[in-house]
Amino acid sequence: MLGAMAFISVQEAFAKYLGESMPIAQVVWARYLGHLLLMLVVLWPKYGSSIVRANRLSMQVLRSMILLIDTGCFFYGLTMIGLAEATAIFFCVPALVIIISMPLLGEKVKMTALIAIAVGFIGTLVIVRPGADLAAESNTLLGAFFIFCAACCTAVYNVITRKLANSDPLPVTLFYTAMIGALVSSLLVPFFWQMPQGAMQWAALISIGLFGGVAHSLIIAAHQFTAATVVAPFMYTQIFWAILLGWLMFSQLPDLYDFIGGAIVIVSGLFLLLSGRRAKI
Repeated sequence: MLGAMAFISVQEAFAKYLGESMPIAQVVWARYLGHLLLMLVVLWPKYGSSIVRANRLSMQVLRSMILLIDTGCFFYGLTMIGLAEATAIFFCVPALVIIISMPLLGEKVKMTALIAIAVGFIGTLVIVRPGADLAAESNTLLGAFFIFCAACCTAVYNVITRKLANSDPLPVTLFYTAMIGALVSSLLVPFFWQMPQGAMQWAALISIGLFGGVAHSLIIAAHQFTAATVVAPFMYTQIFWAILLGWLMFSQLPDLYDFIGGAIVIVSGLFLLLSGRRAKI
């Protein structure tokens, strides 16, 4: 999980770098095409054509489309706010999963969890600070809005993944995630294509999907060794990579309010994860 968070952070740093000068649709296409190629190399030799035999095809397509929208929103949001701020806002996903699970899965939530969710959203507001800087507010708020939309998509995606777990094997779900994203983005990219300029852009465009694919593979490996509730807290280490890469690649460092808000969101998320673990025990 620690390795996965490092690879995801590099992927997002490349997305921010490319998104500042290239169409987001092209960046998303490169991310999914690289992921699809990696899945073909990893999954096809072992499973063959069985990885395209989905028992719940419509739900697989819906799940993959939601993740595609998620990626587009997140990459676009990165063009307007820093890596660390975007990562901290995205950490509200555990809270959103609980909120969505109540109507969709019929799960009951304790009052302490609802309080933790409210505290987490307060932390998000501390990061965004609406009204703090009127000159930069519109851009920052728009970027934060797209990151939050991506977090909402991820929460729905996670809930659908739970529902698919009992009907389709994991390799099938993994392959559809990459295949649908690659197919849909390939239909769109001809309308947005822009020739990369220089070796760095080419390298980032080629490798962005590979980094994302490796990250997903490492997350799967992590869950094969132990329970999700054990490895999930380690996802918060991504904030350290985001701070480091934001500083090295974009000369951006979070301010005091970003650190405070990020800490509030992380503590809220950890509380929800740990309380969920205790409930299962």
